[in-house]
Amino acid sequence: MNMKWMLLLIAALSTTAGAQDRKTERMTKMEQRREFVTRFASEPKSSVPFARSYDFEPLGQHTVLLYESMNRAYLVEIEDFCPDLPTAMAIGVDNKTSSLSAKFDAVRVGGRSCRILEIRPVDVKAMKAAQKSEREAAKAAKSAD
Repeated sequence: MNMKWMLLLIAALSTTAGAQDRKTERMTKMEQRREFVTRFASEPKSSVPFARSYDFEPLGQHTVLLYESMNRAYLVEIEDFCPDLPTAMAIGVDNKTSSLSAKFDAVRVGGRSCRILEIRPVDVKAMKAAQKSEREAAKAAKSAD
């Protein structure tokens, strides 16, 4: 094999490995964030009031934190037909009424409609307070070094 081609092959393999490392790191961060958010989620509900989608945060392959407003959010588990969820820039919500229902409504990701399996209201106020506390503790620890 020509040295030029060998160097190109090595470069291509290292680029692929780097991309895989970044994807793994992103998924690990999402998993950690999902575990954190889950601490503030109540028991699953079959239906919750839901007028419109304000924002969202992908938390893995099958989980999204769906904000209805700055202070109202739901931890939503969806079926596994939306592989693009972790990298989605936008999602839609297919709901027929002014509520969000598990088993009947869906999340749209990249042209696919993924049925909602579980909805858990999140105590956003408590979650934000915990985030602030963790940031302050990290800042204090960093200052102590």
